[in-house]
Amino acid sequence: MRSFSYYWKEGFRNIFKHGFMSVAAVIIMLACLLMTGTVALIALNIDISITNLQKSNQIVVFIDETLTTREAKSLGSKFESIDNIATITFQDRDQALEAYRIELAEDADILSGFTSDNNPLRNSFILTLKDPALAEDTLSQINAIDGVARVRADEQTINKLMQVQHVFNIVALIMVIALAVISVFIISNTVKLAMFARREEISIQKMVGATNWFIRWPFVIEGMILGLTAGVLAFFAQWGGYSELSTLASGVIPYFNMVPFDGLRYLVLGVFAGAGVLFGIGGSVTSIRKFMDV
Repeated sequence: MRSFSYYWKEGFRNIFKHGFMSVAAVIIMLACLLMTGTVALIALNIDISITNLQKSNQIVVFIDETLTTREAKSLGSKFESIDNIATITFQDRDQALEAYRIELAEDADILSGFTSDNNPLRNSFILTLKDPALAEDTLSQINAIDGVARVRADEQTINKLMQVQHVFNIVALIMVIALAVISVFIISNTVKLAMFARREEISIQKMVGATNWFIRWPFVIEGMILGLTAGVLAFFAQWGGYSELSTLASGVIPYFNMVPFDGLRYLVLGVFAGAGVLFGIGGSVTSIRKFMDV
């Protein structure tokens, strides 16, 4: 217990004793975490937006005109049996005609000759999908239902959105991995500089008989504290930056709404704090190794 208390005491003492290097390590870890986190959060929001666009892409199913409105409406239960269909909305042919009249506004006179008896429109269902990636199989199931006359689905748009999503996910993953690798490299070298400045201190401890782990533990605790500090500071910086970016994006990009930070804050805090601690401890352990052999 006394040794444990000593390690913590020395860890804190080292932070203040070498204040400049400690501040430099925290700033660099903070910047690396912030850059990586920003790219990851932007990627997450774009991925969610593309997924929502895919899901909101409507499929219109036109029912055979030989079926009455009641018979057409009864087909809804068959669409419900298809697992990949998220929402089902029935549109009565007479309601569709009235909606079309309203849409035409001043030009609605061109429909004056049409009534419920000679309505050229069909009863229809408007569907949305749970998983757009299964659109082709779902469309096949819809077309196989008796009473379906025609299906209008913008498969090309769905496929293009899926391609964009796939490409962007790959690019975002590469960027996050690259930034993480660069962050580890920069942080490791920063800690190495701090260790180099204390090489004589480590050599003296070795010469008086201190074990490797007796020397190493204060540096591990120091790295953990610096990493945790950087992670918490990066979290608050990310929170403010994300809020500003969300406001800016909503005003510049139509229909693009970023996920509220409140729903992500615990995840971001956990990842930043955990990554900061790992970077700090890892940088200390790997960097001190070369100075342990005297």
